[in-house]
Amino acid sequence: MAQWQCQVCQYIYDEEKGEPRTGTPPGTRFADLAEDWLCPVCQAGKDAFVRIGEGKPEPAPGTTVSDVIMAALAVWGVALVFGIPGTSSLGLVDAVRKRPEMRYIVVRHEENAALAASAYHKLTGGIAACLTIAGPGASNLATGLYDAKEDSAAVISLNGQVEMQYSGPGGFQEIDQDAFFRPVTVFNNTLADPAMTIPLVTKALRHAVLQRGGVSPSSQYRMMSRRWPTPVQCAAGNRVSRTTPSSRRKWRWPGRRPSSTGGRGR
Repeated sequence: MAQWQCQVCQYIYDEEKGEPRTGTPPGTRFADLAEDWLCPVCQAGKDAFVRIGEGKPEPAPGTTVSDVIMAALAVWGVALVFGIPGTSSLGLVDAVRKRPEMRYIVVRHEENAALAASAYHKLTGGIAACLTIAGPGASNLATGLYDAKEDSAAVISLNGQVEMQYSGPGGFQEIDQDAFFRPVTVFNNTLADPAMTIPLVTKALRHAVLQRGGVSPSSQYRMMSRRWPTPVQCAAGNRVSRTTPSSRRKWRWPGRRPSSTGGRGR
């Protein structure tokens, strides 16, 4: 008897135990499940599952935390990144460059990046990202993220950040971004441990999907360039090929129609 893991929510289907929530009796092989069988946790299809022990290779030499972040976003179907490059976000910008399925669009102002990502969701139902530097670059996203919050649009805001001792009162242009984004997002946090990369990004995207709003995971710029120290738990690199357009569409909300209008009051 084998175990199969959902590559979206990490749920494990154990063939020996079955799954009471879906009425699957013990001893049912994964291959024998109906083709329309869905994950009982996140409702992903069978094509989102990987047999445990397969599809989880060691990261390629030189894989960084930024590479893992972008691999995780690609799994969720994030293909567009709007932003302005800068020192504290160069690690993420370089990670986008390495992924042919992702496109980086440079805008004239950070506000435009957040508004574009919000409009992308409202018009297509998909999720786009906005990417900026720490401090003033991050604070310029506020209008677009508030637009996303008011119009229930899923947006992921990726922001660079300095070490905490350099932010706050007396810091040159640097702010407490977690406190700043709290009123205009449905989730925000700062990555401080490489081992928490996948859990943080996954949690942020779940909040964006379920609560329909902007999410803002930040990362210290020195953290972005650190080598990935452990096996990539989300099977980064393999999951992209297993996530087909049809399975991505399952994450769009039923009955939600595209809107042709921008944010309120604009």
